[in-house]
Amino acid sequence: MLNLVPYLMASTSVAILLLNRIRLATGLLLGQYLLAFLISLPVLPVRTLAARLIGGILVCVILFTSDRRFRGGGTFQQSESLPRSFWFRLITSLIVFIVAWAFANQNQASQPILARYVFLGAIFNICFGTLMLGLYQSPLEATIGLLTLLIGFDLFYGGVEPSLAIVVLMISIQLIISLATSYIMSITYLSRKPTKGLS
Repeated sequence: MLNLVPYLMASTSVAILLLNRIRLATGLLLGQYLLAFLISLPVLPVRTLAARLIGGILVCVILFTSDRRFRGGGTFQQSESLPRSFWFRLITSLIVFIVAWAFANQNQASQPILARYVFLGAIFNICFGTLMLGLYQSPLEATIGLLTLLIGFDLFYGGVEPSLAIVVLMISIQLIISLATSYIMSITYLSRKPTKGLS
């Protein structure tokens, strides 16, 4: 069962890239946090995982609320220098999936501490998060990519150093990133909003 979770994590990342809808991406990011909770159950204490999951839920609520208040949904704003077609995102996702899978299987023996499914899930998230950072340019989309990457890093480092202090630090970083993104979105929204003259 747990051997399938890394592939579910990769599937949610591919869905974020292909569906290209902001609110769906926020929901899929929440799915990433739930899968990270599930895949780490045999490795970390439940209270540590519960803290990580609650932090992830708060992050997704902040992003969803910010999008609803300042953007109102819509599609991702992609980089101007890259193709925007569905097929480009699909082919790129498949290449990243194959590279990540090959890298994880080739390097599994070099780190016997982590279970194979945890290591594979971490590599998938790190690679797909990096891809999202390269494809998208607006603060919200880049944040979703960065958080996907951090989920993978948290899986990897949490398995090597299962300390509650490290988990709290990672949660704090992700909350700060989401709050900073919300602030940037609010500033952008207010700067574009037409101002009314004094009566």
